[in-house]
Amino acid sequence: MKALDPRQSRGLALLAAFCLFALSRAYQGVRHDGRLYVADALAKLDPGGIGRDLMFVHDGQFGFSLYTPLLSRLIATLGLSNAAMAMVGLTLCLWFAALVVLIEALLADRRPAVRWAALIFVIVAPAYYGPFNVINFGEAFAVPRGLAEAAGMAGMAAYLANRRVLAFGLYALAMVFHPIMGLCGLAAVYLALCLEDRRWLLLGIGGGAVVLLAALLKLPVADRLLVVMDPEWRGLVAARSPIVFTALWPIQTWSRLAVQLATLTVGAILLQGRSRRLAIGALAAGVLGVLIVALLGDGLSLLLVLQVQTWRMLEPMALLAAAALALAVIDLPQRGPWGLIALAALVCGWLFIDQGAVGFAAAGVALTAMALNGRMAWSRPDRVSKAALALIGVGLAVCLIERLLAVTHALAAMPPAWPFSLGLAWNSGAPGVIIALVVGVWVAQDRAPPRPALALLTTLVLAGLAAGLWDDRSDYVKFRDAGPDPVLRAILAPRPGEVLWLAGDMEPWVLAGRPSWVSKMQGAGVVFSRPLAVALKARVDRLWATGLIGRDWLEPLTADDSTPADLTRARIAGFCAAPDAPAWIVSPRSGASPMDPALRARVWTPGAPYALELMGRGGTSWLTADRYAVIPCAEP
Repeated sequence: MKALDPRQSRGLALLAAFCLFALSRAYQGVRHDGRLYVADALAKLDPGGIGRDLMFVHDGQFGFSLYTPLLSRLIATLGLSNAAMAMVGLTLCLWFAALVVLIEALLADRRPAVRWAALIFVIVAPAYYGPFNVINFGEAFAVPRGLAEAAGMAGMAAYLANRRVLAFGLYALAMVFHPIMGLCGLAAVYLALCLEDRRWLLLGIGGGAVVLLAALLKLPVADRLLVVMDPEWRGLVAARSPIVFTALWPIQTWSRLAVQLATLTVGAILLQGRSRRLAIGALAAGVLGVLIVALLGDGLSLLLVLQVQTWRMLEPMALLAAAALALAVIDLPQRGPWGLIALAALVCGWLFIDQGAVGFAAAGVALTAMALNGRMAWSRPDRVSKAALALIGVGLAVCLIERLLAVTHALAAMPPAWPFSLGLAWNSGAPGVIIALVVGVWVAQDRAPPRPALALLTTLVLAGLAAGLWDDRSDYVKFRDAGPDPVLRAILAPRPGEVLWLAGDMEPWVLAGRPSWVSKMQGAGVVFSRPLAVALKARVDRLWATGLIGRDWLEPLTADDSTPADLTRARIAGFCAAPDAPAWIVSPRSGASPMDPALRARVWTPGAPYALELMGRGGTSWLTADRYAVIPCAEP
């Protein structure tokens, strides 16, 4: 096979990278925060039904984005399943395209292989930023964050090309879909501009004065800057969404941030010109965002600061840090023993990024080594270099063994209802480590590109895997995402009103077309609405008093996942007698034990068995159910 010309080689390389990106972002249906936005889209289509859900009656966030109005039209046209998948696919395509443009601009002075390696590292490196491993960049969810991130990366690329008007226009577009992510992404570019010309600081000071004046005049939204979140509300938000308060972040979060900060600092040293200023701007934005929320939000409880969640300024830092890691792998070995020590520290920091305080030690060693490089010489540099390389090898071996054993055990424990999950395998980190190792060594050693036949075969294999495995939904999720279930709706028809679904989240809205009485998912926006926080807390407490649920319904990020207790008439009699009790209770059934006849339960069988992974300090387990008990609760 004849050699490929540069354009063909680049196209093949980008196609291979996109296939890896698709495999790393497997589609698992409407999940995570996508449930919020899909539910809001359904509520807009059914304001008299789903729209009466507490989450929308006390809405404090959805009105600031054009995302759900667009999604609702798409659902009306294509149906829920196709619309959600199409929106996620479109978002990921735009996100990948924006990443390619950014990497090309950021590393314009580097050879193509280096740019491709940086692209791969961003794809395969841990993508979480902020606390509790809740949010990551490039998510495969039906959420507007991905669109805002794509516009933000394009904005950074426009800044690097010195097209400032275009950059600001792209960030304005980002804010149309997600105001918070648009503002946080803009911060990195703005601070980079301040490094170029201090007069930009005057613009920032002026903008801050305008916001303060608007707050003093009590203009909408801005007035929240001078409002203090009251202790009751703050307590409810802290329980449901501890990500808002830096004092509640675990040490693993700070350790990860230390690794990302150190890596991007090293990247800033290796970069030049406007690329270096952008890296420094992203670093400054991340640190400033955390300081703002720590001092003004966590410290003073200022409502607007807590709602804007300025810690999200960490996203550009985390993304650029992954690209900087590729630069470190390629450049630091050329800097002698100190460079290899810094590289060994960074590699170990990334390999064990979520394990205790490892990140602090790794970041400290890496930055110290960079500071001493050229200032202090080793008497036996060869031995030091070999020791650093050996540490990298040991770290890789330990990490891969640990992660491969973990993912093997996790896959073996999966129930027949969901026999394989690509997302679970990828999230173990093992595939990413292997790919980064191969790509990093290949490019660092400046090896020749693979033969055209091998490159084409590899790309075709990756394309086949991506096409066959990207849809990673279980059979149950496919059934649920398909939309209303006529059998269930017929069972529920005699009693109008809310539904309490004891194992699931989207089901009342999607399958039953009813408001949910209470669920874990409804509390995701409590920081934006005090009435919602208070109402949900009251309902969770009442339900918890029955013994049917655990504290994870109020504290989903910190409490162990629970399973619904067995239903008896004695257990729910008082609960169902309340004036605002749900019309129906739907509870999973997996055993053969008979139901209490006094419950007057009917059995509903979904199109596929339900499967849910339960996380806890004692490990993971699975809840499965092939049928549900549908129980009348409140009298009509």
